Amino acid sequence: MESLRNNVPQNRQKTLKAVLFDMDNTLFDFVAVKLIACREILSYLGEGNRNLKKDPAELFRYFLRGTYGFEDYENIKDYMQERKLFTEQAYRQCCEIYDREKLQNLELYPGVRDTLEELKKLGLRLVIITDADRHHAHARLTRVGLLDSFEFLVSADMTGTKKPDPAHFRFALDALGLEPEESLVVGDSIKRDMAPARRLGLKTAYASYGDWRPTEETEQCFDFQLNTFQDLMGYIGTLNNTHIQTD
Repeated sequence: MESLRNNVPQNRQKTLKAVLFDMDNTLFDFVAVKLIACREILSYLGEGNRNLKKDPAELFRYFLRGTYGFEDYENIKDYMQERKLFTEQAYRQCCEIYDREKLQNLELYPGVRDTLEELKKLGLRLVIITDADRHHAHARLTRVGLLDSFEFLVSADMTGTKKPDPAHFRFALDALGLEPEESLVVGDSIKRDMAPARRLGLKTAYASYGDWRPTEETEQCFDFQLNTFQDLMGYIGTLNNTHIQTD
C-alpha cells in the first residue's frame, strides 16, 4: 500500500478530533451471536418437532431478506408460520430467546477496550453510529462494558433512517460541532460506512475483519484497511505524526 499520507487528499489534512464507530461487527462479532440465537430458537422449536431442520443459517437467512429490519421479530414469525409452528406463546418465547442469547454471547474483538482507552488519552472524542435503535445499542454497549466509553451514540430511531443515508454522519458532526475533515469513521461495511462517509469528506478506516458480506465494490473507497481492531492505533499514530493535535 502507498504511504498513508499520500492516500489522504490534501484538502483533508486537518486536525483529527473525533472517531465515529459503527458498532455491530466493528466492536464485536454480531453475526456470530445472531447465529447462536437462531440455533437456540430452533432447538426450542425442535423439542416438539423432530423433523425440524436445526440449521441456524436457515433462520438467519430470513433476517437477510430485507422484508423487515435486520433485527425485526417478524422474521422469526415468518419462519414459524411457513413451517406451521406458530403459536402466540411459542412466538413470544422465541423472541425472548433471541434477545437473551444475542446479549449473553456478545464478546468484544481483541484489543477493543484498550484501544479505546488509548484513543481517549489522545484527547479524541468517541461516538457510536449504528443502525440499531437506542434500546438495543445501549443494551449491547452495557453488556460489553463500553457504554461510558463513548460521548454519545447516533441510532436509527434518532435520525429516522439507516446507513448508507448520510444522516447518521451529519447528525454526529453537528452534535460534535466539527467539520467532516476533523473526524474518522471506523466501520465494517464499504457500502454502508466507508462510501457515504468518504463522500462527505470524513477520513475512513475499513474494519475488514468484521465484514461478513460479499461485496461487489471494486474501488478502494476508504483511506486505510484494518485487519484487526488494534491496527487502528497504527493508523491514528501515522495521522498523529502528521496533523493530529492532542492538547
